[in-house]
Amino acid sequence: MSNYIELINDEGKKEKIEILATFHLDEEEYAVLRYPDSEEGMIYRVEKDKGQPVFVMIEDDEELEEVIQIYEGMADDLI
Repeated sequence: MSNYIELINDEGKKEKIEILATFHLDEEEYAVLRYPDSEEGMIYRVEKDKGQPVFVMIEDDEELEEVIQIYEGMADDLI
């Protein structure tokens, strides 16, 4: 069973997004999200604002590469 959340996009509209995975690396939390009609996931850093999760794009290439490697390793372990 998949978990879904509703996010508000840049245009102020609600979008349904599937949560594929969440995990921690060092002190940071990350989430892999995907649109229901897409095959491709997106990785975001999860920050908290008044206790609510905020999904932040990862702009640092080294951080993104490290997070992708961790996620791919997790996925390989599940197969």
